[in-house]
Amino acid sequence: MELRQLRYFIVLSEELHFGRTAERLHLSQPPLTRQIHQLEEELGVELLHRTTRRVELTDAGRAFANEARQIMARVAHAADLAAQANRGLAGHLVVGYTPARATIVARAVKAFTNLYPNVRISLRDLLGHNIQLLRDGRVDVGFISLPNNTAGLEVETLLREQFVVAMPAKHPLALRRSVSVRELAGQPNLLFPRHVNPFGYDLVLGLCQKYEMTLNIVLEIENLHMRMELVRAGFGVAVVSDSAAQSLHGGDLIFRRLQNSPTAAFGIAYSPENRSHTLKLFTDCVRQKCLSRETRDSHSG
Repeated sequence: MELRQLRYFIVLSEELHFGRTAERLHLSQPPLTRQIHQLEEELGVELLHRTTRRVELTDAGRAFANEARQIMARVAHAADLAAQANRGLAGHLVVGYTPARATIVARAVKAFTNLYPNVRISLRDLLGHNIQLLRDGRVDVGFISLPNNTAGLEVETLLREQFVVAMPAKHPLALRRSVSVRELAGQPNLLFPRHVNPFGYDLVLGLCQKYEMTLNIVLEIENLHMRMELVRAGFGVAVVSDSAAQSLHGGDLIFRRLQNSPTAAFGIAYSPENRSHTLKLFTDCVRQKCLSRETRDSHSG
């Protein structure tokens, strides 16, 4: 059975006349008749009841015509999706992220799906895996802290930001506009483990060492939201990036600027061997529609 036979039969089921059908299909009548006969023989049923005056669909013909229309519609849809995928307008993209940048990632994904609704996005948490998922192709593009072990990857810096200190709203330091390094070191601190963000971890501890202070780390917690719950419960304060704080504002948490805070970078990374057109559209969208705003906000702050 060929798609052209389905197309011929669909038109014939509408015209119920071989001559008009042939004219509409830009065919002569004999090849049209031959194709319909071959279709009936292959199906083993009579699709048409022919008389000298008219052509009528049999019950089998009506049922087959309905199914044939759906098949041709699916074929047309598949062809359209293939064409879109070839231009990057449809398909599947796996985006890696870390919870600390959830607000930025959500904004990027929202902007992209508004522009390209036929692309299916899957989100993958990079904590504990990070760069390796990008190298082996399980993640197409990742939002990562910089610098990082990005050998063999294309990397674009999107944002430079400083650190803030999270604390309960009733904490004594909440009355201040900023927190000094000495005040930070004097508090019980909840920090992320070094393997989560080695560069950020070293920046925070290095700042204390610069002022000959030792950070009092009482707990190390991978999950950002668990860290914040412990802050709320009064276990201590937590140093987080400014962009992370944007997703955590409200309720009984307060964020205060860390004086003399070092600057951390944030960006996207992807394999240069990834030839996906969709990946290029996504990185363009991130630059133009989403994170340019974050960069402006960071610089103005």
